[in-house]
Amino acid sequence: MNAHFPPQYAWYFKALAMAGDCGELTRSQLSTLGISEGDPQPGFYRKRTHKDGPFVPVAIWNTEGGMVALVGGTAADPANVWSFCARHPISEATYNAVDAGANWPDADPVVAEQIAPAGHNSGAVDEAEALRDQIDAARKGVDAYKVIADDETLAKAQSLRSRLNELSGEADKKREDLKRPHLDAGRDIDKKWQPLVKSAKEGADEIRKAMSAYETAKLQRQREAERKAEAERRAAEEARKAAEKTEEAFDPVDEPATPEPVTSAAPAPIKGSYGRAASVSVINVVTAITDQAALYEFLKDHPDLKNCMFDLAKRAVARGHTVPGVSVEEQAKVA
Repeated sequence: MNAHFPPQYAWYFKALAMAGDCGELTRSQLSTLGISEGDPQPGFYRKRTHKDGPFVPVAIWNTEGGMVALVGGTAADPANVWSFCARHPISEATYNAVDAGANWPDADPVVAEQIAPAGHNSGAVDEAEALRDQIDAARKGVDAYKVIADDETLAKAQSLRSRLNELSGEADKKREDLKRPHLDAGRDIDKKWQPLVKSAKEGADEIRKAMSAYETAKLQRQREAERKAEAERRAAEEARKAAEKTEEAFDPVDEPATPEPVTSAAPAPIKGSYGRAASVSVINVVTAITDQAALYEFLKDHPDLKNCMFDLAKRAVARGHTVPGVSVEEQAKVA
């Protein structure tokens, strides 16, 4: 412990050694140190002005009249601030520097400037332009964190990330507020007219399905007739060839004519007495997988299949499965 501090600062110095300057004590560390909400400990700390808000310096010390505290330079009851600052010990040097107007050591300079009492003053009159100025200024600091090599830079990076997320939230809230009247008007229009659109379309689609079923059945009968005619043509062709080989049957006058090859006629458009005609096209539709291995062999190099398999593998690994045929590495994900 620092020699010029009395023994009652022992808890603070232990906490500072555990957390580090501008660090944060874990629940386990607090338990190890022994902490009570009603038992403030003299020392230097920091607390947020509000949830996720900026930090302000806190000093707690004993006087002849009892324990006192300063929060951001303003007198406060130590019992009221203790539970908010106990996890955040700071050094005396950091307290003095920040109290004199310096930025927190782990604060990004752009964030510190924008959240200062005189911040948010870009000179722009339009609200969107003011936000754009702040976002542009914050974006200029992103390059400083492309590679993070130490915990201090990591903390600064999180400060700038939080500020950008905050600015994004402000812009999105304003966007939603301005758009809401138009959305409400659009919903009112949809509420009146969309049921009419859907009802008429559903009726038309029911008819289209019945028409398609009828045309499919008709096409199947046509194909069956074509297959039968083609079989008869081939049989006649074979008979003609066999007759040519038999001299007794050779008679140019009585030679049977070979039927022409069967050709498929395109389906005719469907014309009603009202409205435009409906075109009919013949398409091939896959209805079932009959040989999965053969299908995979055909599709195995298709990029869409690879992407689908990759996504399925990621989902399986995320659920804790061991998936063969893929490489898996452990990564830290920042929320």
